[in-house]
Amino acid sequence: MKSYIRRSPLALLPAVSLIVFIAFPLSERFATAYTAGEEPRVCPGWGSHAITGTDTRFFPHDDSLAATGRGAATSMGPAEIARQQGIPCVFDNFVWFKDQEIVDEIRKDLPSFDGSAPEAGDSIDKILGALKRMLKKKKLPSEVEYTFFSGDGNRSEHIFAARDAKVPVCKVVFQNSPPQLERDLQQIAQSLIKKDYSKVITRSFVDGAAVQVYRKYGYLRAAAQLQSAELDQSCGNSVVIKIVAQPGIAYVWDKAVWMGARAISAQSLGAAIELNPGDVADGLKIEGGLRAVYIVYQKLGYVGAEIILKPVFDDVNRRITLNVEVTEGPQFRMGNFIVKGLPDKDVLRLQERWTLKTGDIYDASYLGDFIKKLVADKLILPDLAKLLKTEQKPDRQRLVIDVIIDFKISPS
Repeated sequence: MKSYIRRSPLALLPAVSLIVFIAFPLSERFATAYTAGEEPRVCPGWGSHAITGTDTRFFPHDDSLAATGRGAATSMGPAEIARQQGIPCVFDNFVWFKDQEIVDEIRKDLPSFDGSAPEAGDSIDKILGALKRMLKKKKLPSEVEYTFFSGDGNRSEHIFAARDAKVPVCKVVFQNSPPQLERDLQQIAQSLIKKDYSKVITRSFVDGAAVQVYRKYGYLRAAAQLQSAELDQSCGNSVVIKIVAQPGIAYVWDKAVWMGARAISAQSLGAAIELNPGDVADGLKIEGGLRAVYIVYQKLGYVGAEIILKPVFDDVNRRITLNVEVTEGPQFRMGNFIVKGLPDKDVLRLQERWTLKTGDIYDASYLGDFIKKLVADKLILPDLAKLLKTEQKPDRQRLVIDVIIDFKISPS
């Protein structure tokens, strides 16, 4: 049976998602995230959607025919077009076989197979059949699970995994990494050790936790990728993962130059990034400082604040200057607090607890804190909190935000 993973909004985010992205131009790991020449943005938005003023996506690049108007006319919508196009296949834990072996076996049933398959048609069934044959030949459990992961735009994937496969990881090798990072890298690699191998999980580890270690030590443009995962007899026939890095230059911090800020002084903004000139350009401290700045803007009612980063890398002197353009946007105030789906007496109780009054400067973190407090005070159960519908409804003419909490739970 096919199973599906679809993206869904996170429940009970703070009033505005606390999302801060630091993307440095020329970094290969962000190559698919933005168009060359476009400045990367810190562009938080309402709920799970990134908007600034008008509905603007975080990375507003959509190369689909529907979005660009390019290409021949077609009666198919974007979803149907995607179903017909090739989507990459991921063989999650088939460590007993080389990639080419898998491709060759699939081509016996699907001669045109090139590592991708459309969502529609019988290609998936043929791939499943080929994988089951390969497992049977090895006298391994032959059940194969299939998941269609519907990610962001062109990041959808067909994921195939051998069910009940016992393929624990015994070692993670980081190649081409500076020696001083080895201890930290091995420490975070413990999250993979003795767990059954998964290519999907390992890729996420590489792109996330592993790259963060490099950034912590000033390798702000570091890239890393999963090179191989193979059974190793010297390791008890368990899996050895090899990750290859391109660390690049280790930078030191020069300064941050803030432009466009009015509500907060440049001195206060600069203090948020806890680095002095000549310090290792710790990417985690840079990101933490920018996140702190963002939170302050949200608390001051600048819920549409946008931060655009323009880093200047001096490779000769191994220094970075971070130019930060701030577009604060208008300041919002609290509108009405509306509670639905409860008896009148309970609505009044909640309204009394809501201390952000109409006309107050809107604090975008307040809604999330309010619901957490309800759970902590045992006024609502945690499971109910996850199902609540919350809405922050901005009126851009009056510059107020109405907050709505709906306790009416829709039947699943």
